Amino acid sequence: MIKYMDKRTFKDHMLQALKEIAISRNVKLEDNCKFTVVPVIEHGKSLNSTDEYLHRGMFNEKKLSGREFDLEAVVNMLACRLPLCPLWINVALKEIREDMTVIELQISLRFRNPSLLQNQDTGHPPFKSII
Repeated sequence: MIKYMDKRTFKDHMLQALKEIAISRNVKLEDNCKFTVVPVIEHGKSLNSTDEYLHRGMFNEKKLSGREFDLEAVVNMLACRLPLCPLWINVALKEIREDMTVIELQISLRFRNPSLLQNQDTGHPPFKSII
C-alpha cells in the first residue's frame, strides 16, 4: 500500500500505466502525446469541500471539454493538491493521429490520501490501464 505521493511518484505511476497500454496495444507513445481529462461523477458518492472546490474551479466540463494537455500540464493539474490526488484514474488510448497519440484520463472527482487510493494492485495507484 502506498503511503506517500509526491509529483515525481505521481508522474512515474502515470508513465507506468502508459507503458502498459503501449505494450498491450503494440503502439509507440511518442513524446508529443496529448491527454484529455474526463471527470466522472460517481452517483451515490459524496464530495467533500476540497472535491467540490476542485470540481467547480478546475475539473468542470466547460473548462475541460475539447481541450488536450501535454504530459507536464496534466501531471500538474491532477497533482495540484498533493498528497491528495484523484481516488482512481482510468487511462485509455483514445486516438492515434499521424502526428500524435491522444490518451483519455477518466478521473474520480474525489481526492484522497495515498493510502486510500484505488488500484493499489496495479503497482501504480491511482492509475489503471484500460486495455
